Amino acid sequence: MFSVFLALSLSLLAAIYCWLHQHFRYWERRRQPHIPSTLIVGNVFDLLRYRCCFGEQFEQLYKHEAASGQDYVGIHVLHNHALLLREPALIKRVLVSDFSAFASRFERSDPVGDAMGSLNLFFAQYEIWKEIHNIFSPLFAHGKVKQMYLLLQEVGYKLETHMNALNFDTEHSVIIEVKELCALFTTDVIASLAFGIEANSLANPQAEFRRMCIEVNEPRLKRILHLFTMFFVPEKVKLVRTHLYSTEYEKFMRASIEYAIAERLRSGNQRNDLIDIFITLKRQAANGAKDSVLQQPDFFVAQAAFLLLAGFDTSSSTITFALYELAKHAELQQRLRAELRVALLKSGGALDHDAICNELPYMRMVVDEVLRLYPPTSFLDRRCTAEQGYCLQQPSGGYRIPQGMPVYISVLGLHRDARFWPKPLEFDPERFSTENRKLHTPMSYLPFGAGPRGCIGSLLGLLEVKTGLVHILKNFRVETCSLTLPEMKLDAKTFVLAAEGGTYLRFVQDKIY
Repeated sequence: MFSVFLALSLSLLAAIYCWLHQHFRYWERRRQPHIPSTLIVGNVFDLLRYRCCFGEQFEQLYKHEAASGQDYVGIHVLHNHALLLREPALIKRVLVSDFSAFASRFERSDPVGDAMGSLNLFFAQYEIWKEIHNIFSPLFAHGKVKQMYLLLQEVGYKLETHMNALNFDTEHSVIIEVKELCALFTTDVIASLAFGIEANSLANPQAEFRRMCIEVNEPRLKRILHLFTMFFVPEKVKLVRTHLYSTEYEKFMRASIEYAIAERLRSGNQRNDLIDIFITLKRQAANGAKDSVLQQPDFFVAQAAFLLLAGFDTSSSTITFALYELAKHAELQQRLRAELRVALLKSGGALDHDAICNELPYMRMVVDEVLRLYPPTSFLDRRCTAEQGYCLQQPSGGYRIPQGMPVYISVLGLHRDARFWPKPLEFDPERFSTENRKLHTPMSYLPFGAGPRGCIGSLLGLLEVKTGLVHILKNFRVETCSLTLPEMKLDAKTFVLAAEGGTYLRFVQDKIY
């Protein structure tokens, strides 16, 4: 009996091995350029072992010797057959020209069991995404963002107050972990803009809003399992009952939005923020079609929840990386602070929206270079949604991408490719001078994505970053210290790029106005 059981077990194992061997020879059998993969884990073994973050994993594949000279290469993201695009012209076709064939992302949450996680611009599938995009894109248009600047400026002054109250040494300097400082600032910004609420993170780092922002990113086992399913096995989200957020975060968001709307209706104030938009939309929904996305449970909470999650982390990381590079390049920092001083003298010490956007050209160059070297969205993905698939014509080849296959773009790989950026690892804002911008290869710079599913909050994000830098650099000179990483090492456990172990810099009191 045992021998029969052993024989059956060995036969089953042999059958599984043969199936896996054939499955992972998919690209080889189709004679397409590909990167050799490992059974079961495919090409993302380093990511699964926390040896690199998402962005670095796709950058490694982008730079793999098997990918050299190719417009695209076949890869395996776990068991999923996928394509990694490397040629800007081909990337433009997928993201922009032929968007209708790649209208959804590959990852998704359970639209029935996780309304709050699936009803946002990132995870929503095309039809839902289209309606949400049409509703909220006006909120992030230039005119609306300009109106929000005064709210941003208020938080900027609170940042100055917070920093001036720190414990300075006899040389008027203090060492700070910069990411946490910037996260306090951006949390207060998003709370003000999206909720009309003073989160008071700068005044009290243990305040509830800040605590929830930390909680939602905690790498607990359940959360890791759910995120793993959403990104790698999205067809199983219903089986796993995935949730993008924890129960505590969901309760907090519902209570916050209900309070903010009730308080706004009671006061009748207008702040040109997300709550004003919500109130207008709720009134429309009361008289609108029952099948509208506005009628979905948790729709409004879902938008605010994702805006808080996405907004505070990406902007705080960008400000952090900017200060890190400026501390390492004193001459560039001096040039930026000199430009800022001229603008402050001209405006009487308080820069308005137009001054920040139009009178600080070197600030723009610095921020754009930071976004090149450390893009907040370090990779992009799309899923082929065309029923007949999508054919990659010559010179890219004749392979037809089947419906449902994911396509990946390594933004970090593009941004650090010597074909497009000479000496790509050097921090050089001159790449974005007026003259040099004309020389850029189209679609080789994608810090906010591109096409219809590009980030609609890019204008607000850039304004938030510049405002934070203005209120810091007008009062402080930043320098490296003994705790500063000599070379940036990225944290393998974060989705948005961040330094491993934190970013420590010395802040020296040095007012320029």
